[in-house]
This record gives sequence, C-alpha cells and structure tokens, in this order.
Amino acid sequence: MTKGDNQQEQAENRERMVAEWMIKGQAKKGKPITMPRLFSGKVGEDPTSFLENLIIDVEANGWDETDLLEVIRRFFKDDARE
Repeated sequence: MTKGDNQQEQAENRERMVAEWMIKGQAKKGKPITMPRLFSGKVGEDPTSFLENLIIDVEANGWDETDLLEVIRRFFKDDARE
C-alpha cells in the first residue's frame, strides 16, 4: 500500500465515521434514515436522478446543508469522486 493509498483510506474512514455519527444522531431523534445511493459518473448513470434522490434522502434524514456538506463525498465514487 502506498502512502497516497493509506491517506485516502484514512480520509474515507473519517468520512464514514462522520456519516455514522450523523446517522446515530438522527436515530436518536426518531427520524427516518435513508442512505443515498452511490454515484460514480459512469456511462448510463443519470446524474439528475442521483441528485433528485439525494434531495429526497437528505430531507428524509432531516439533514441541513451543513450536514450534507460534511458527508456528500461519501456518496461519490470512482471518476465522480475525483
């Protein structure tokens, strides 16, 4: 594993921990919890559909803009994440 791979893995672990912390907080509030689908930007994926569903999931979770900005990268992968 290279240094860059290790740093990326650490960043992903931090993002996952933040997302899990937020989800636990939402569960304590008794709000519904949904996990947005991942988006990679590959041919055949519809970015508009991804964003529309993301908005629905954000509202269902009771996340505000600050919450979303903290975890949004977790839902992108591959080329879309770059």
